[in-house]
Amino acid sequence: FIPPYDHKYVIAGQGTVGKEIIDDLQSESITLDYLFVCVGGGGLISGISLSAKALSPNTKIIGVEPEAGNDAQQSLQQGKIVHIETPHTIADGAQTQHLGNLTFA
Repeated sequence: FIPPYDHKYVIAGQGTVGKEIIDDLQSESITLDYLFVCVGGGGLISGISLSAKALSPNTKIIGVEPEAGNDAQQSLQQGKIVHIETPHTIADGAQTQHLGNLTFA
């Protein structure tokens, strides 16, 4: 079983999203100052952050999540993975209850 976000291959795969974004913009001579990425379990933002920092090190990565499901924000503030109830949101990818061990590291 491969978990949906807390696995090195999933994170690596999600990194291709960041690579495509950076490659496309750089091919048009566009510099990306900020990249806003949704946060569920953390796999997408982890992968995109890894590739973006390698290809565009001055780009700031900003994680976004529903106010009702701000487990990532709480985890960063407390310095540990915070578990929450399943948030009520139409954004099903943001209905995670906590970050993963790899994605929080």
